[in-house]
Amino acid sequence: MAKLLVHAWVVHRDKGRYYLPYTHWVYLKEIVKYYEEVCLLSPVQQHKEKGGNALMDIGCFDNVKVYALPYSGSYMRAIPHFPAYLNAYRKLKDYDEVYARYPVPFGWLGKFFFKGKKRIIHFVGDPVDAAKTNPNFSRLKKFTMITFFMPEHSAYMWACKGAQVFTNGHHLREKLSGWGVHAKAVISSTLNDADFYTREITGITDDGPKLLYVGYLRKAKGVETVIRSFQIVQRKYPGSRLTVVGSGEFERELKDLAAVLHLDGHIHFAGHVDNRQELNSILRSHDIFCFASLSEGSPRVILEAMANSLAVVSTPVGSLPNVFEDKQEILFADFNDHEAFYQKVDTLVKDRTLMQQLSHNAYTKVKGFTIEGFIKSIFHEG
Repeated sequence: MAKLLVHAWVVHRDKGRYYLPYTHWVYLKEIVKYYEEVCLLSPVQQHKEKGGNALMDIGCFDNVKVYALPYSGSYMRAIPHFPAYLNAYRKLKDYDEVYARYPVPFGWLGKFFFKGKKRIIHFVGDPVDAAKTNPNFSRLKKFTMITFFMPEHSAYMWACKGAQVFTNGHHLREKLSGWGVHAKAVISSTLNDADFYTREITGITDDGPKLLYVGYLRKAKGVETVIRSFQIVQRKYPGSRLTVVGSGEFERELKDLAAVLHLDGHIHFAGHVDNRQELNSILRSHDIFCFASLSEGSPRVILEAMANSLAVVSTPVGSLPNVFEDKQEILFADFNDHEAFYQKVDTLVKDRTLMQQLSHNAYTKVKGFTIEGFIKSIFHEG
């Protein structure tokens, strides 16, 4: 079996032990099945609390090593540490294969040090598009961020030649084709058998719908749109509830918005939930999943909601329009349009048959999107 170098994730360290968030840990759990040894080339962040539910100990994998890089937190802060990345690739060039998860800083270095070997480049997001669509950024900031990042992006385009290239979603594949890069679109998933849950959709109770958002609390995630739409929902259905799961730099502003709209008693901010059983329990106790993001790869959280039999209202973001059919498996609403989101939610509340149809059709489709198939398509079939 081959030995693999993985340049993908930040690793957390606590008292000499290494941890990953559940999502990355479960990916690693599948990857190690295909290799004799896996080395994580990772920035290491010192964690002041024990791993607990939020972080998973990677010590359970006897064929995994960690090569520690300085922690930076962003591409710009990683630039001064470029010599450390360069030195790491020099030391680790004897590995048989290398996997880089764009946009990790300097993942293109594998082009220099793994000549004639298998190289995998996996595009999981679009930093340029994210900067363009972020309403928090001024035009000058957008221009500056994109300008400084373009040399890194161009280096990745160069590194794609001779590599096996994958994208999270068809839209990223189409963008890469403009650079002359041939890529295979995949659907990122962490779903396993325990994540699938069927239930009878009996319609919304007289109390009103239970709405749910799960994800980062950033401006570009559109959570403000969800909250503003919920204000209209709550006026019509006074017993309705909205749960917001996640954390981020926009959390304070969202809580302030909820207060201004007099929704304090109707919105529950649950914070970050990384424990899969707890998250599944939350999903299974709600009716409709609302997602108003402006830029995504192939949002895993949508698959998780569908696997738990929720009806989904979302913006047509990322790979969603290529995978799911509007009014058959999902309801799409326009970007930055809280009135449209309200209308879609209200339609589901009124139409139990449609809600049943969406839930059943989406559940059936995502049964084919498991983590086993996702990882196999990249590391085995690729």
